[in-house]
Amino acid sequence: MNWPLYFAIKALSAHDSGLLVSSAPPSTLPFLLAMSAELVQSGNVYTITNAKSGTVVDLSGRDNRSIIGFPLYNTTNQQWKLEWTSIGWTFQSVGSGLYIGIDGSQSDGTRLVAQTTPFGWDIWHDEVDPSTYRIYVNGTTFNWDLYGEGSATPETPITLWYKWAGIHQTWRFALV
Repeated sequence: MNWPLYFAIKALSAHDSGLLVSSAPPSTLPFLLAMSAELVQSGNVYTITNAKSGTVVDLSGRDNRSIIGFPLYNTTNQQWKLEWTSIGWTFQSVGSGLYIGIDGSQSDGTRLVAQTTPFGWDIWHDEVDPSTYRIYVNGTTFNWDLYGEGSATPETPITLWYKWAGIHQTWRFALV
């Protein structure tokens, strides 16, 4: 049988445009659409919550540089515009226009900081809980880690750490 082409939006990745072209029969279209409902999309603004502590990614109001976990207040320093670029995903503060980067080299314990230049990140679903994400330095196994094994204490630094099974290294995205 000669089926017409069907189109569905799918998750963006480093190697595609986000448009899925399928010659599947119409009866499979609901499945294709269900597979395509990726939350994280370029150009959207999100709050990002740590899966263990419940605190959100916050650009510190104290120094306008530190990236910390803090209770949700729905302020612009807790809102992040994501863009897919040639260097990977970028996270730009809605409040300041600064980007999340790192303070030094890629190693365990390196703190995340706000900087003026974009920094490339990879975003992947967690293998254990696919409703959460891991955010890695582009092309590495160093991912975001809420310090203190996920301390809910306000102003806890967000650092890099080698990926391991810690739930405090996983994050939830919510559209603003």
